Parts: sequence; C-alpha cells; structure tokens
Amino acid sequence: MLCLSSAKLASAANATSQEAEQMLAKAVSQIEAQQLTQALTTLDQLVQRYPHFQLAQMMRADLLLAQTHALANIGGQLDAQKTQALQAEARARLNASTYLAQQQQPAYLLGNLPNWLKHIITIDLTASRAYLFNVNQQQLNFSGSFYITQGSKGAGKEKEGDKRTPIGIYRMTQPIPAQKLSGFYGAGALPLDYPNSWDKRNKRTGHGIWLHGTPLEQYSRPPLASDGCVVFSNDDMSYLLKQVDWKATRVITDQSLQWTTNEVQHQPNEKDALSNQLQQRIEAWRNAWEKQQANSYLNFYAADFNSQKGENKSQWTTRKQQLFALNQTHHIQINGLLLLRYPSQGDLVVAEFEQRYQRGSKIDVERKRLWWQQQQGEWLIIYEEVLSN
Repeated sequence: MLCLSSAKLASAANATSQEAEQMLAKAVSQIEAQQLTQALTTLDQLVQRYPHFQLAQMMRADLLLAQTHALANIGGQLDAQKTQALQAEARARLNASTYLAQQQQPAYLLGNLPNWLKHIITIDLTASRAYLFNVNQQQLNFSGSFYITQGSKGAGKEKEGDKRTPIGIYRMTQPIPAQKLSGFYGAGALPLDYPNSWDKRNKRTGHGIWLHGTPLEQYSRPPLASDGCVVFSNDDMSYLLKQVDWKATRVITDQSLQWTTNEVQHQPNEKDALSNQLQQRIEAWRNAWEKQQANSYLNFYAADFNSQKGENKSQWTTRKQQLFALNQTHHIQINGLLLLRYPSQGDLVVAEFEQRYQRGSKIDVERKRLWWQQQQGEWLIIYEEVLSN
C-alpha cells in the first residue's frame, strides 16, 4: 500500500483542485492508519465527484481487492506501464508542498516589481508543480499551487519533436478557448512564446508550447506524458484562464525552482547587489544614448551581440554611428523595469521595460527587452528587442 505521508498533500491543495486533493489526502491517511473501510468510503465519494480521476479509481480498486487478499503495492493489478505512471502521479501529489512558495520567493526576481506586472507563474518540472503569484502594489503574493504534467522526455527542450518541456522565461500569447480546440486540450490553452530570443540564439527549434487542460476523459495526466506542453487539470486551467491577465504575466520554468528567503528589510544580500548593479548599468546605457556619447553607448554591447534585424555587432555599430552623426536631440525615459535572472543560466538577466523615446515633436512608446550577460566580470547586452505587445 501507499507509504508516503499525506500531511504534505493537504497543505498543497489550492482553491481550484482543493476538494479532490484533500479527499485523496484523507484516504491516504486512512489507509496508513489501516482504516480501510473508511478509506473506501472516502474514495467512493471522490470518484463519484471526479469520475475521471484515474489515480483515485486505482486506489479504490486496490482497496476492493484488499478485501480478498493483501496487496503488495498500489496498482498491483494493473499493467506495469499504467501502474508506474499513476504511482509517479501519486508521489508527485503526495510530496507536493507550498511551504517554499508561502515562506519564500522565486530567486529569479531582482529588484522592485513594476506596476504593469500582474502575475508570475513558476513551474518546477522535477516536482510536477506550478505556483501562481499575484503582484499587488509591487508585492509578490502566493496565490495557488497546481499539479502539472510535463513532456514525456523531461525538461530542457532543444529541438522540434524531442518531447521535452523548455526551461526559460516566457510571455503568453492570445489565450485559446476550449471551443476552438479539440477535447484533447480540455478547458483551453495559454500559449507561450517558445522559442524566445535566447532559445533562437541557441538554435532551439519547435513550436506550440502551451499551458493547457487535460483530455475530457481524464482528471489529470501522469507527470511525464505530454509532447512538451505543461498540462493542468481542467479545473485548474479554467481557474487560470479566468484569473490571469495574459499580457501582464510572465512564466518561469526550471528543472528545479530556486527560492530565496524573504530577507530582513534593509539587510543587504546578493540579489540586492546584483539588482543595483544592473539598474546602474541600464541607467548609464540610457544616459549615454540620450547624450549621444557614441563610444560609451556602444561599449555596453558585447562583441557577440546580435540585433533584432539580424545584424552582427559590426553591422549594427555602423548603422548606429550613422544615426549618432545626425546629432539630433532626443530624450529617453525608462518606466516599469522588470529584472529577471534566467533559470539554469547564472550569467544571464532579462530586463524588460517601457521605453519612451522623444525626438523633436515625435514620441515613440514601445516595450523593450534587453538581454544582459556577464562576460569576464562585466554585464553586457547580447540582444535587444522591441516586443509586439
């Protein structure tokens, strides 16, 4: 029978899947206490309310068989492949914990959070868990924890068809409602912008990486079961589709999420030092550009810099020098700066902000992203892009 503790599972439930996971936790506690009749009653109620919850159905079948003979392990009467998949789901659910998310913060966030940012979704691919954080008055607040499925071959997507889920920082594109999808995607989908600029720089291929629901005939899927997408239960996906402002949300996926303690106010730490250093670099970059200090401005860009137009550093430098030679007065403002340390890449930081560029009577306002990489101890820009939304 199950030998995993159910205490962690009870604390892991979120508002959307809370009932199902709490009932499953209750049944596990009853099984561990050898209260098999009570556990069967709990599982009867659970499968009646969630008839497609295959893990609960398997546990219920085990208990029915236990009335005639002892069982060696969960799912012992099913085929090996299906048993292993459901056992993996049981371990992921039972080992889930929201303690880190409630007591700490994702280590990827640097500095103050901008007002335009509404949500952060962090996904721990090893733990098969996603965490939703709301941003309110520049404060990050834990909102929910969700069991998820990832690619059948694990994390770290490199090429089309490798059945892996990408690691990185992603923006969402237009949500797709269930009515426009087959039943395989359940309650709907939130597409991600994979491959992002870093993925393309590293020649990663593939497309169609979504957060989406579960096939209608299933409550959930095993931890390793998708073609690379991140799959939620339909209850959880419906909740995300209603709650999340897709344009103001950033999604962070990592092999194993990194967390940081909520430091005592005014106590210096490594994150603060890095944030301050990068903010100073960005302000110096802005100032050099505004004052048309060409050499200083160009020195912020790495030798292996590539522009959004596909230019290398030499080609891009020539074009910029021609623009500086026009000697036009302009003013540049940066608003709503978001700094994110890239997962599994300690020397890379993404800076996203609104840029207000004024030249004479002409004013351009656009969302920009700078990719900063630490090279030989100095933070340099390796890619610069204007975002479409």
